[in-house]
Amino acid sequence: MLKKTDLDKNSNFFRVFLLAVVLVSACANDAVVKDRPPMPFDVKKILIFPFEDMAGVYGQNVNARCPVCGKVFITGQIGESATRILTDQMFILLKERTDIELIPASQARGVMSGLRSGNDNALTEKDLWIETGRDLNTDAVIVGHLYRFRERIGTQYSVEVPASVAFDIHLIGVKDGRILWSGNFDETQQSLFEDLYQLGTFFRRGGRWITAQELAVSGLEGMLDTFPASAKDLKNQ
Repeated sequence: MLKKTDLDKNSNFFRVFLLAVVLVSACANDAVVKDRPPMPFDVKKILIFPFEDMAGVYGQNVNARCPVCGKVFITGQIGESATRILTDQMFILLKERTDIELIPASQARGVMSGLRSGNDNALTEKDLWIETGRDLNTDAVIVGHLYRFRERIGTQYSVEVPASVAFDIHLIGVKDGRILWSGNFDETQQSLFEDLYQLGTFFRRGGRWITAQELAVSGLEGMLDTFPASAKDLKNQ
């Protein structure tokens, strides 16, 4: 039978342990913010291409290399509407930026078709993005690749299989084809007991098992926090 002094010691131990976890999580979040200051850039008009389903290209459960940066992701299940959901959400989030004009890919279909036929399919995918952007008088294009969009199996309080999402985004200048900014997200949701460093994220998500769409949106929001700001935007902050 435990004595009162033993119970007090255990109680104090858990208090110290939880405090340490909170401090580690807070420090980790601060480090991310400090290491990623906003970068000014002179881009006013951006063409957004739809996300590409990389599992459809390479198959599921294989290592797939990003055609832009070369980073490797493991592919997985991707629902029919996943690429549209991610593309639409990215457009919505970037639309909040008043310093840039966004052009949806729907306006580029005719241009891309003409470029393909005119060059007899000689253009690489990157060349096609850049030439389309130039024809539409944009400063840059955004391209994204979706590798995994696996839905959770279970409920928000109990799962058999958690949601898992992986994608990347690249902002490419049409003037010289240079990559102006990149971001990637690759996460399979874990419980708090599996990864104590995710304490802040765990509570921001309501302490529950989220859907693949919620996981993807969470990743997009965090990623776009590092999206470069125009010189004008920085001046007004």
